[in-house]
Amino acid sequence: MLRRIWTVIAACAALGAAVPAGAQTLYAASFRSSGIGAAVNTAGSLYSVNLASSQATFIAPIRVNGASVGVTGLSVHPETGVVYGITAPQSPNYPSSLVTVDVTTGRAALVGDLKYPASDISFNRAGILFAWLPGTSQLGIVNPSTGAVTPIGSPRQAGTPSGLAIDKTGIAYITTGGAGGTLDTVDLGTGVIARGPPISNAPFPTGVNSMTFSASGLLLAVNSNGGAPAETRLVTINTATGVVSPIGSLPEDTDALTFSGDAPRDNISKMNVQTLALMVLGVIALILGLIGWFVGRKPR
Repeated sequence: MLRRIWTVIAACAALGAAVPAGAQTLYAASFRSSGIGAAVNTAGSLYSVNLASSQATFIAPIRVNGASVGVTGLSVHPETGVVYGITAPQSPNYPSSLVTVDVTTGRAALVGDLKYPASDISFNRAGILFAWLPGTSQLGIVNPSTGAVTPIGSPRQAGTPSGLAIDKTGIAYITTGGAGGTLDTVDLGTGVIARGPPISNAPFPTGVNSMTFSASGLLLAVNSNGGAPAETRLVTINTATGVVSPIGSLPEDTDALTFSGDAPRDNISKMNVQTLALMVLGVIALILGLIGWFVGRKPR
């Protein structure tokens, strides 16, 4: 009897240990591509990137309904795991639009017109999608069902395309001055910008046009020389000091980064609840088994 009970407990523990933590993959998208799978300088391609070496592996050209698009921003919904992207104003098809992207095939589905040119996007932990609007130097909220953008705060003088990334605590970082500017923060409610530390040590003094945070809180970015085609580097940026640490080269015209592959949080919660329930049942079985064992040993 005791052996059977301990077998139940061990099985419950094994199920708890088997709950997957999820593995992240870094994906990059290019606005233009002169490489495999896309016509020269017409539209982008999707890559997976080895974070340790920045070695990029071509996955596929990015296409909506068979038509090539140039992608300038990527972000993953924290609950559903769906990868969203925005197309560049100069995209040959569906410019300035919100799309969803299948990172295994490169196939994209049109969500809708942004109505504003945007340079990068980022979800916060609540699942709200934000975009940076360089034409008015504003933050905007993107409707993930329609693509429509609602600007936040007052418009400012037009700026350069900037990277946008939101960390786990809800702090949003932007690079309105590129690699020669500062790593600023922007209030997600008011759109007010707070000046941050100067960005230093970037391989190119020109652009920082896309950013994303890893699960461990590392801020990664694309540093570009602004050419046509543009040379790009994968870098990290210290959020406290603004110091850039180069990792390696990326494909020409890379213009978007995101991590994907973690199990959605709601699924993890469901798995944890199921595991807890099994463990409770195991404990109950142990108690009942012990009671039965003691009752069985009583002298008759």
